[in-house]
Amino acid sequence: MSENQNVVGGYELKNCVASGASTQIWEVAQQGATTPFAMKLLLPDAFKDPEAKAVLKHEYKVGSTFEHPNLVRLHKLEVTRDHGFYIMDYFRAPSLKAQISANLAETQSRFKKIAEAVCQALVHMNEKGWLHRDIKPDNILVNKTGEVRVIDFSLSTKLATGLMKLLSGKQKAIMGTRTYIAPEIILKNPPTAQSDIYSLGVTFYEVVTGNPPFAGMSPSDLLKKHISEAPAPPSLANPNVTPELDAVILRMLSKKPKDRYAEMREVMSALRNVKCFKEDPFELYERKVKEAKANESLSVDKRLDSRADADRVSRGIAAPAKPTKGKRMTAPIGEMEAVKKIGAGKNVAPAAQPQPAAMPMMPAMMPGMVPQMPYGMPPQGMPGMMYPGMMQPMIPQVPIMQQPMMQQPFPPGMAAPQPINPQGMPQSQPNYAGSQPAPAAVPTGQLAATPPKENGVKNVQLPLDRRSAKSSPPEVVEDLDFMTDLPDIS
Repeated sequence: MSENQNVVGGYELKNCVASGASTQIWEVAQQGATTPFAMKLLLPDAFKDPEAKAVLKHEYKVGSTFEHPNLVRLHKLEVTRDHGFYIMDYFRAPSLKAQISANLAETQSRFKKIAEAVCQALVHMNEKGWLHRDIKPDNILVNKTGEVRVIDFSLSTKLATGLMKLLSGKQKAIMGTRTYIAPEIILKNPPTAQSDIYSLGVTFYEVVTGNPPFAGMSPSDLLKKHISEAPAPPSLANPNVTPELDAVILRMLSKKPKDRYAEMREVMSALRNVKCFKEDPFELYERKVKEAKANESLSVDKRLDSRADADRVSRGIAAPAKPTKGKRMTAPIGEMEAVKKIGAGKNVAPAAQPQPAAMPMMPAMMPGMVPQMPYGMPPQGMPGMMYPGMMQPMIPQVPIMQQPMMQQPFPPGMAAPQPINPQGMPQSQPNYAGSQPAPAAVPTGQLAATPPKENGVKNVQLPLDRRSAKSSPPEVVEDLDFMTDLPDIS
């Protein structure tokens, strides 16, 4: 690196486009020029590693042999005592992976054009005698007009043909990306053109559905699924996918190489002859957005109008039954008479409160009768009692708190007297223990009447009153790390 930290090998660093473990991609321009290029630059720590230098030189050697509009073009390699880099065309576009995450519908709408361009690039590589070996959405750049560039040749190897295919044995190391690696590569078999077809099939699956076909709880579990688990048809995740495209992608994802297409050119021909989607994905997406906005503007009467309703729905409780058409709702006779009186403009006295069962009512007082006092209770001890010849006392209209009566001994079989209000009517004992009055006594042989429900709605606990659900024990995950001999791959 020169004295100017922004200049490397005569190129001025403009903008860091991407950064990896050992390299960085920079937008650069030659000093005194304005034409933009891209530089793949070794980081200082990686520059000290001879293997990292060898990979950089190998990638330049492979990429410099290609001359195809859908493959990134490499121009210059420079490895000195101070730095190591190579220069390539600067293609200003995000990766296919970024576009799947940011705008899946628009990417699917251009799927057929993108797929054909990638196939053309890989056909050219095969014709030059090379396999890519790391096909994935991260290594495919796509701009707004649908132009494609396949990048990253660091894992590329020679395509074995004829005698080389017979003599090739088990591979020493597994190279690739777990999500897109072919089953035979995991088993350390020699890579073939079908290996790239499998990785491309995983890429196509991710474009048309938004997710790759396999996902594991651990790296070894993911590799196991590539070997033994059949992928679900893409149309299961995206019903807009046609059966014809299902067949093409599933054939590309066959476990055995012989069951896949023989070469990349056959994949390209198969895609040209099928309809990929039942409806244009972008138009379908826009229609769904409009429908969602229309549903949001529905009238308020179709929404939940109270917390009780929302809680009832969340708990799965049925809504109150509506009266059947043609049948009249009946009510108790007392309630019907009260309703008629209210309709006629008459005052309706409130219903009498239920009396405690332990305090029976005293008989009504008739003129000339002397009240019979309970045993042990003098006449002057009964407040509010009227005797013959006594004048009606003036009672102030102020509510007075009733005090509980002192417990007096009574003969066996005699009930305690009930307090009597100033008007000569017995009154119930105040309820000091709680807010609800004591229930009325029920004669033997009769069922207690159920308290009427308010407005016909069941009593529903609100969310704040609900008890917390019992937590279920965590599930035991089976250990799937059985491939302990596999090295760590990207």
